[in-house]
Amino acid sequence: MREGEIYYTINYVSNPSRLSSDLLPKELVIAFRNDLISTSLKSPIGNSGITTVVNPGENIYDTYLNILAFKYYFEGNYRDVQPGFGSMEGISVHDTGRKSVICGFNCHQARVEMPDGKKSRYIWYTTEIKAENPNRMTPYREVDGVLMDFFYIIGDAELQFTADEVLVKKVADKEFERKNNYRKVSSKYLDTLILKMISF
Repeated sequence: MREGEIYYTINYVSNPSRLSSDLLPKELVIAFRNDLISTSLKSPIGNSGITTVVNPGENIYDTYLNILAFKYYFEGNYRDVQPGFGSMEGISVHDTGRKSVICGFNCHQARVEMPDGKKSRYIWYTTEIKAENPNRMTPYREVDGVLMDFFYIIGDAELQFTADEVLVKKVADKEFERKNNYRKVSSKYLDTLILKMISF
């Protein structure tokens, strides 16, 4: 499988937001075709959400943020980790040897050591989905496989993502193209806005 979409449910393990969880992002969708990746984390509020587009052939490594009527983006490069993940800088990932099946795909478990050394967490990934460098621009860039059950720490919030559907389908070219009508900002500025959106 080299092209399709993966749908993930989101569980808020830690949620400092004053907003009801019903108003926070509920679903993550990752679309892929070979080395092209598009991720979309959408909130039920208006058109708010975070989208990342990776298109190495066009040198696109962009992160987009919609907050109601405001539209911003950061133009990164292949070395960057997208804004919002400062709390996960310095993690290390180690295979445990455990295996499981998620959405019909054989998966491997890995232990994630946090920089503060206080707590280990676990993720699952598969090598049976043939996306190339699927974790580029994420804290899991060293994991050579597609993540099927994993977590992100964004500021003081911890989000758990679990794949519940994998679709083999053609993905439109526009999913991997640079978006128009967004205001270009710095990584630091977008990082601040992402933390506010998740932890408002």
